[in-house]
Amino acid sequence: MTDEWKGTCKCGTVKFELNGAPMMNALCHCNNCTTVNGNVCPVHLYLAATSENWKIVEGEDNLKKFSGSGSLKIWRCTSCGSPVMQGPETVPFRAFFPRTFLGYVDGKCNKVPDNLKPAMHINYENRAWDVNDDLPKFAAFPPDNMVNSDGTPISKD
Repeated sequence: MTDEWKGTCKCGTVKFELNGAPMMNALCHCNNCTTVNGNVCPVHLYLAATSENWKIVEGEDNLKKFSGSGSLKIWRCTSCGSPVMQGPETVPFRAFFPRTFLGYVDGKCNKVPDNLKPAMHINYENRAWDVNDDLPKFAAFPPDNMVNSDGTPISKD
């Protein structure tokens, strides 16, 4: 997987850079992600592990922090409203949205490049429907609570 990415909000006012291996690259089904981002589909998140792995390089004054439920915060561009990153404010990691990475969308299709495909489903207990794919699924977060596509726990035996 490529370990360096650049991205922008939809209008290009806010620019960011990521480096280092991701803490996680997953489809999140939690109520926070889906509600805050206005959909029932899982949200594709790319988690930068520490504050050294991400930086806002332009337009930081155009970021506004909004509260999700609980400790979740989401930072959006004040010019276009698109989400730039999210995460609990008290932790060093941030989740970014691969759809905002430069090179993700080529103007012709929205297919995820192989090196950015999510590796798992997280918070699967909150899914809107069962997802029948080959990705591992976790009721909450890995490595525990692995479940089948129908949400039933997978035995550790």
